[in-house]
Amino acid sequence: MTHKSDAEPLSGEVKLKTRRAAFIRYLAIAALVSFGAGLGTGFLGGLFQDGKLPIWTLYAAWAVVLAGMAWFTRDYFRRIDELDLADNLWSHLIGYYLTLWAFGLWYVLHDIGRAPEPSALLVMAFMLVTTFVVYGARKLGIR
Repeated sequence: MTHKSDAEPLSGEVKLKTRRAAFIRYLAIAALVSFGAGLGTGFLGGLFQDGKLPIWTLYAAWAVVLAGMAWFTRDYFRRIDELDLADNLWSHLIGYYLTLWAFGLWYVLHDIGRAPEPSALLVMAFMLVTTFVVYGARKLGIR
């Protein structure tokens, strides 16, 4: 005999809300872990600069961070649906292209003496901002 449950099946709306809440929890935990990894690697970098830590510990910490980033990326893309995957692909492609164009312009302007030397940190920040702006626009229906 099969076990018959007295509970009614969840509606599609309830399933969607439950799934969305779980995904937001997942993202919040990932953000906290990322924040902790940033603080931890920064702390270890400071200890290394003070001469209190051998270089191999920084390499080991960075290997752990890279492995965590690879795992999170794989896990994230396994959790999202095909529409969100398409939005991610578009936003990353456009963010990448805009960054290539901006860096190229900055490099040429620096080469002719009209801009300061390009900064890797600013280039990466520009890529993150443009990617998130495009992703947000796609989520708002701006295509």
